[in-house]
Amino acid sequence: MKKTKKILKLICGAGNENFSEIEKLSFIYALAGFNMIDTSSNIKSVEAVKSGIKKAGKTNEISLCVSIGLQDDIHLSKAVINNQKCTKCGLCINICGRNAIFKEANKFIVNEKECIGCSKCIKNCKQNAIIRENKYQNPAKMLMPVLDSGIDCVEFHCTSSNERLIKESFQEIKSLFKGQLSICMSRLKFGDEKIISLLKQMTAEREDTIIQADGNPMSGSVNDFKSNIQTVSFAELIRNSGINSTLILSGGTNKKTSEFAKICDISIDGVAVGSFARKTVKEYIIKNDFWENTEIIGKAVENAKSISNSLLQYL
Repeated sequence: MKKTKKILKLICGAGNENFSEIEKLSFIYALAGFNMIDTSSNIKSVEAVKSGIKKAGKTNEISLCVSIGLQDDIHLSKAVINNQKCTKCGLCINICGRNAIFKEANKFIVNEKECIGCSKCIKNCKQNAIIRENKYQNPAKMLMPVLDSGIDCVEFHCTSSNERLIKESFQEIKSLFKGQLSICMSRLKFGDEKIISLLKQMTAEREDTIIQADGNPMSGSVNDFKSNIQTVSFAELIRNSGINSTLILSGGTNKKTSEFAKICDISIDGVAVGSFARKTVKEYIIKNDFWENTEIIGKAVENAKSISNSLLQYL
């Protein structure tokens, strides 16, 4: 990883396959002062990030990170609609922040390229007509296509109840990639004692490993303190454990994340922003004339800078 004092990380979405959007997001947030960009291990996603960074003139200032997950990881899943159960109420279309669901020939269909696995449609479907379909591949198969693409960091998502699988997969990643490593851990599958034990084992050989405390994944839709509670609480657990690793926060993050951590007297090294960052500039990146319209670009960057400035104020 390129040396930086504090990490401001843009999460494009491990399940995001809208490569045009990824390029625009990377361009905007590179200009807004973010110094790390995370995307899926899809080579087209990596190329889109690199293109956005290059257009921003920040090629040597941004660390490019790819995410690798396990079978239980919601970031690697897509929604699938059972139209035999579906009553065509349209709630899923209205609730999807990605506009990934549409109606065609009296059927409701999910656009996989837009779906990021947030599960909002699944949780809100009263007919239980939507399920989650995992797109998992083993870590080596996911990582190999991008190993020689100039990536700086590999992030390992540990959302699994299989402790042996977590350890084996992480060892496999370490054997393949010698650059910066990041562990994205949540409290979804294990209790606190087991989580700390796992993190201590996984960071024992390399204390420079980044730990990303994932509070409530893909929930950062509003700018308040409340959505940060889980990630800040998780960060406190990790800090109190004595693990000496770079610690960044994700999952429910927004402009107030670093301020809330400071209020709680918890030392952090950075913030990763996904849903909130994408939402903040969405109205601009959907414009067909984005690349030709300097006014639109200027407004998008200004809004993105409001996030970076707020976070840096308390980091």
